[in-house]
Amino acid sequence: MVKPTHPTEDILATTTNDISAPYRIIGSTRDAMELAGMLLHPEREQPAVVVSTMKNGPVIDPAVLASRLGGEADVYLLNSTSLAYDFSDAMPIDTSVYGGAARCYPPGTGWVNNSGKAMLRRACTEDEGRAAVTLLVEDVAAMVVVPTKMATSSAPRPPSAAAVHGVVSLIVEPDCVLVKLEDGIARIDTSAIAPGISPALLFRPAQKVTGTVYDGILTITDALHTVDEAAEHAALGTVQPALVLSPKSVALFPGLPVRHANDEPAGSIIAVQIVLSGRADGKAWKLATVPDPDKVTDALPFVAGAEPWIRWEPAAETPQRTVPAPVSASLRPAQAQGSATPAAGDVFAALDMVRSRLEHLSADNEQLSRELEALLMESAAQDSTPLPFPAFVGAEVERLRSQVALLIREKADMLGDYRRAMVDADDLADENVRLAHTGERLRDEIRTERARAARARQMSRDITDVADDSPLFNDPENQFRHEIYLEWAKRIPAASKAETPLAEYGFADRFLAGVEEIQGVERSKIIAVAVEVLTGLADSMPGRDMHRLRIGHAGAGFIEDPELGTAWRVALQVKTASARRMHFWRGTDGKVVFATVGVHDDMDI
Repeated sequence: MVKPTHPTEDILATTTNDISAPYRIIGSTRDAMELAGMLLHPEREQPAVVVSTMKNGPVIDPAVLASRLGGEADVYLLNSTSLAYDFSDAMPIDTSVYGGAARCYPPGTGWVNNSGKAMLRRACTEDEGRAAVTLLVEDVAAMVVVPTKMATSSAPRPPSAAAVHGVVSLIVEPDCVLVKLEDGIARIDTSAIAPGISPALLFRPAQKVTGTVYDGILTITDALHTVDEAAEHAALGTVQPALVLSPKSVALFPGLPVRHANDEPAGSIIAVQIVLSGRADGKAWKLATVPDPDKVTDALPFVAGAEPWIRWEPAAETPQRTVPAPVSASLRPAQAQGSATPAAGDVFAALDMVRSRLEHLSADNEQLSRELEALLMESAAQDSTPLPFPAFVGAEVERLRSQVALLIREKADMLGDYRRAMVDADDLADENVRLAHTGERLRDEIRTERARAARARQMSRDITDVADDSPLFNDPENQFRHEIYLEWAKRIPAASKAETPLAEYGFADRFLAGVEEIQGVERSKIIAVAVEVLTGLADSMPGRDMHRLRIGHAGAGFIEDPELGTAWRVALQVKTASARRMHFWRGTDGKVVFATVGVHDDMDI
C-alpha cells in the first residue's frame, strides 16, 4: 500500500486495526467526514476508490479490487449503509456513492464540477460486482490528473512546510484555539477535528502542541487518539466519565456520541457504567448512570500524552467541570496582579486584558526611565568628591538599563500579539456572521423539507385508505399485480428503484385461487414475499429459507421443467404449525411464474 501524502490520510489509516490491510474501513461518521475532506484536498496525488455496502455486505469486493489495483489507488469501504448518508452530506452534489456502488476519484479537485471524471460503477449481483471490479481497474488505469483550481485562503499547508512548536495561548468558543509560536500566533480550527465539542475540552492553556502552519492555520501533527481507540477503552463493566450533549445523548469521546437518557444540563459531566459496549459509530451501546461511583476510569486524552479530555469529580469535593476557563499563557503576569480571567469565547475581554497589561508595562517603563535619569543626573552633579560606593552605583545602573531593555522588548512583543489578535477577532466576527446566515438558511430548508414529508405521508395514507376499502379491479390477476406494484413502490426507496426493479412474472392456473382459499396467513404477507422474490431480496433473507425443490429425499435431483425452469420454495411463515410456503418457477431468463401457496409438505406444483 502506498503511504498517503497528506495528514488527513494518516488519520484515516487508523480506522482499521491493521494499517497494512489492502483497503481501509470507514467505520464512523467522523471517519466519513475525514474521508470527504481528504478527497476534496487540492494537493491529493493518489487516485482513490470508495466502495459502498448494502445490508448484507458489499457487492463489489474491496479486497479483490485493492489486489487488482496493486497500489495504483487507495481503496476505502463505507462499512454501513448509514455512513453513505454521512459521506453524501459532506461531498459535493452528484459525487457521493451508496447502494453497493463504487466511485473513482482522480487526483486533485477538478472533478468536483465535472462528475463525469469521477466514474460511478453499480452492481447488484455477484457477477455484476466482478464486472465492476474490472471496470474500476480500467478507470484508474485511464485516469489523468485533473487540473486543480487556485487554492483558497483556507487551503492546507504545502507538503514542504516545516514543523513548528507552540503553546496554547487562548481558547475561543465555539471552535477556535489560538497558539503562540516563536514568531507569531496561529489558529487551530477544532470544528474539523472534533465537531460539536468545545475546544476547552480538547486543549488546555499553556499546553505544548506541534504542527505545521499555512495561512495562519495550525495543522496538528501530534498523535490524536481515534474514536476506535476510545471505543476499545470503554471496556464492558467499567465506569467512565461522559459529557452530556442533550437529555437523550452523551459523548464518551469527541466523535463518539451515545444515546443515553439523563436529567443533567448540556455540558455537564456524569459517570456512566458500560452495560453493553458498542461500535465506534455510537450504535449498540447501553449505559447506566452511576450517581456515586467508587472508581471511575480516566477518559482518553484527545492529544496522546496529554490530560484526559474530561474528568468526573464528586460534587461534594469539587463542582463538576463543564468547560474549563480558557486562559492565555501570555497574560499570566497580569492575572497574578489581580486581573480577571476572560470568559471562554470572549475574545474582546482577552484583548482588553492585553491592552491593560501593555499600559502597566508602559507605566513601569516610564518610572524606571525617570529613576535612571535621576541617577545619571545625580552622578553628573557630583564634583571631584569620590562616591562612597562607586562600584555599587555602576552595577545598579547596568541592572536598570537591562531591565528597561527587557521591558521594551516585552512591550514590542505584546503589541505584535495585540495586532494579530485584533486581526483574528475581525476574522472570527466575519465567520460568525457567515455561519449565522448559513444556519438560518439550513433551518428554512429543514422546515420546507418537513412540510414536504408531511404532505407525502398524508398522500400515502390517502392512497392506502383507498386501496384498503375494496378491490380496484374485477380481474383477480390485475388486482394481484396492482397490489404487488404498490408494495414494491412503498418498500423500495426512490434512490434504489432503478437498481431494484420487479422481475417479469406470471401465474400458474391454480395460484390466484389458492391465494383466496388459503387460511392462516394474511394476503398482505403473500404480496410482500412475492415482491421479495421478484426483486431478489428473498435470496439473501434468512427468514425466507428460499431453496430449490428436489424430486425426493436429500441428495436427489432438482425439479425442473423445460419451459418454466427450476422449481423453488420460499417460506411465508417459520416456526409455526403447518407453516405456509409459496412455490414458484424461475426460468433461465429470470422470469418468475408463481405456482402454489400451501403448507410445508404441499409440493404439488
